[in-house]
Amino acid sequence: MAERVTINEKALRSFGRAEVTQRMQQAMLILQAQVQRKLSIGQPVRRSPSGRQIGLDPSKPGEAPRVLSGNLRKSIATDVSATESEIIGRVGTNAPYGRRLELGFFGTDSKGRNYNQEERPYLRPSLKENFTRLVAIITGGK
Repeated sequence: MAERVTINEKALRSFGRAEVTQRMQQAMLILQAQVQRKLSIGQPVRRSPSGRQIGLDPSKPGEAPRVLSGNLRKSIATDVSATESEIIGRVGTNAPYGRRLELGFFGTDSKGRNYNQEERPYLRPSLKENFTRLVAIITGGK
């Protein structure tokens, strides 16, 4: 699951590929930090008899997920790639439950587990809240 920012060929021509790539990397690191900050609200936990952690004050639908183990927050990563015509910056996670938390999921997964999970977005709100700042960084407006 990732959110993506794309710079097209016209912008590349006006600023220069290397400069835009560097600015995109800087912007994606800032977005990564904002996403990780959003995923830093803790909650009290207890352990089940099997040793599994159970959150005692989970987030409500529409709120960013609250920290249980910190694995989701640690998994947030950036990637900047380029094609002939665009530079693409991504911030996302490879945590298997990251997509389910961001978008919600109702049904059975590939392992046969049933979920009734309303969305707890953390990527999309971070991008929306920081979009103007990110565009300014990428385009050199600071």
